Amino acid sequence: MGYSMPGPGSPHGIYRYNKESKRWEILRREGEPFRLGELGDGIYVVYFDNLYCPACRVQDHHFYKLFVRYGNAADIHFVVVVCNWFAGNCDSKAASGSFEEFEVSSSPTIIVAKVNGKEVKEERLEGVRTDSVIEYYIKNFRST
Repeated sequence: MGYSMPGPGSPHGIYRYNKESKRWEILRREGEPFRLGELGDGIYVVYFDNLYCPACRVQDHHFYKLFVRYGNAADIHFVVVVCNWFAGNCDSKAASGSFEEFEVSSSPTIIVAKVNGKEVKEERLEGVRTDSVIEYYIKNFRST
């Protein structure tokens, strides 16, 4: 089961996994930063990926394993925000703005959030996190 996830070689921008086409798609490169809730209610797993970050290449492996388990779950939105190095070295206004909006200053960073209408609960995971650690937050949000 192979999925072509955004990462090294990908254009800078905001990507989302489209469950209908079963493909990663660029949501946008220009315009507004990503906002929790813009894809509807549910659980969001948002990975801020710096292409010049060696630790992000380790994080890719864990994110991929988690994605394989939950990628097609109806209640989970997977999003990857790609820049070379934070907001300062990025060819995408939308991705750069997302790094700024979420105040991402550590690499890698993953935001796991639950959106229910206007109510948002979120956890920020900085540094490399295993798929089982990220899964803990998904399961916790699913049970609340």
